[in-house]
Amino acid sequence: MTFVPGQNAPLQAPVVTFRAESQTPFDVSALVADANLRALTSADFVFYNQPSTAGVQLDQSGIRVELDRLHPDAAAVLCIVSVDPAATAAGAFRTAGLSATLSDQSGSVLAEFAIPTAGTETAVICWELYRKSGAWKIRAVGQGYAGGLAELISVHGVEVDDEPAQPAPTSAPAWDSAVEPLEVGRGLERAWMIFEDASRSAASFVSSSEYALARLDEDLTAAVADPSLRNSAAGVAARDAAQKRHDDLVSLARDNHARDSAQLAHELGVIDGVLPRSMASWKSVSWAGTTDPAQITAVSDGMRLGELLAPDRGTLTVPYCVPLPLRRPIWVDSTSSKAALGLISAVTVRVMAAGPMPLLDVVDLTGSLTPLTDRLAPMLAGPVITAHTEISARLRALAEAVDMGELARMSGVADGPSSLRLLILSDFPHGYSAEDAQTIMFLAERGPGIGLSILIVGEDESNFAEESVAALSEGCQHLSAAGQTEVHDPWTRTQWHFTPDVLDPISESRILAVFDRT
Repeated sequence: MTFVPGQNAPLQAPVVTFRAESQTPFDVSALVADANLRALTSADFVFYNQPSTAGVQLDQSGIRVELDRLHPDAAAVLCIVSVDPAATAAGAFRTAGLSATLSDQSGSVLAEFAIPTAGTETAVICWELYRKSGAWKIRAVGQGYAGGLAELISVHGVEVDDEPAQPAPTSAPAWDSAVEPLEVGRGLERAWMIFEDASRSAASFVSSSEYALARLDEDLTAAVADPSLRNSAAGVAARDAAQKRHDDLVSLARDNHARDSAQLAHELGVIDGVLPRSMASWKSVSWAGTTDPAQITAVSDGMRLGELLAPDRGTLTVPYCVPLPLRRPIWVDSTSSKAALGLISAVTVRVMAAGPMPLLDVVDLTGSLTPLTDRLAPMLAGPVITAHTEISARLRALAEAVDMGELARMSGVADGPSSLRLLILSDFPHGYSAEDAQTIMFLAERGPGIGLSILIVGEDESNFAEESVAALSEGCQHLSAAGQTEVHDPWTRTQWHFTPDVLDPISESRILAVFDRT
């Protein structure tokens, strides 16, 4: 049975073995706790220097738990994985992955759990075996601790003998201020790593909060189960203890998430100045001049479309970047190309900045894009198409270029695009034939082979009567010219707010001046 964070189920097997898997070296341990998840005694923490206690044994196969042999006061067993924070790089579990299983005496896997990690934790509670109403159950937890095993067991009542570390100066950040240098040609990978870190941190915060709430519900239910104790001092104390445990867990999860967000914001601030222009923010020094010739002369592997914000997860904004050439055309939803000029300009400028000698093909039947095409005239592959009778010929010429490019790759003359090309189709599908739509679909599928990306501007035509137009619309990545849209992340259950970048009149002159210097 595969578990997700917070999921629980009855535990029928009287003996289970806890194992974990990761690509980074780790240790497993276990903590026998009471109903408040506090260690019974320090002797009930099982690890490599103390390999057994009543009912729990650490051996080469993992942690073996015999439920019938546990202390009578034992109400839970926490199954833990940890690494040495001093010897392991931060984010070890994020890069190496972490999963955990529980097996019965025959070796059959009863439960498995792929644990989402935020990137900073060095100790994780994988499973909780707990007693409820006289029966044992299991819960997938996934609660991480950046302070490592010492922090984890301290939270659960085990005294740590190590001398406390000297407190850091109050002005110093609570995270590692060092940022790994950005390698040329690895900008997209780095941007996605940061986004994934932000998603994992959000997932960890959500799962920890849900776990705390589920635990509170169970504890409160247990506290009022006996009517004779419901209004007694003991009952009140039990409810207060349950609420405090919930509040402490949520506070810890919130602090961890805030620390992760601060680290990511710092990293974003550092790399924004060295990202290639196609992925850097408008305020980056990359748009003020050439900071690294290698970044500018190389074909960038991605472009920035805008930024993501999860308001209920904090104030961290993360750049949203996609690969170049575009694997899916971008479709700007707008009834007017003129009204969407800021967004169209932003996408165009970023593609044009993604490598040397870019080419631009434009269909502009209404003349709405003239301010942009006039400024980028040296990059035009041919005259701007302003008459619908000229559209088909330009599209066929591009299709022939795709065929020639594929032939060159097959014969070994070329191994990939040496430059990028952008095709802008404004006010689509008005003035375009059904044959044009078919050719555009061909270019969308095969054009990336010669470095071709496509930008379409028009109303969302996913329900258009012409099947080829509807299919083309459905296959595109849609951006709203109206501004912010909602993006749901099913993996972390996070609702992101996506705001596309626009090139406003104030910054347009400064940004476009870059092309005059290169």
